[in-house]
Amino acid sequence: MMQTDAIPVDERLLKAMELKLSDLAALWRGKKASPQAETIVRQYQAVLRCMIELGFREPLDADSELPNRLMPLEYLDLFKQP
Repeated sequence: MMQTDAIPVDERLLKAMELKLSDLAALWRGKKASPQAETIVRQYQAVLRCMIELGFREPLDADSELPNRLMPLEYLDLFKQP
């Protein structure tokens, strides 16, 4: 067996970040016509990109997603059909 120096990803951290995405998506849906919408989207994208950097490769629940036009390309690329 090959030993690696990789640090295991804390699944609890990823779950907490996923819950944050759900909260941000719900917040965006309630404020998408307000000036705060852009800030919410930037925070959402930053959290999701961080999750992907940490190894997250699962599809999100629909209620945790924003419209595709607002989702980071890194996330959309994970599920592209060849």
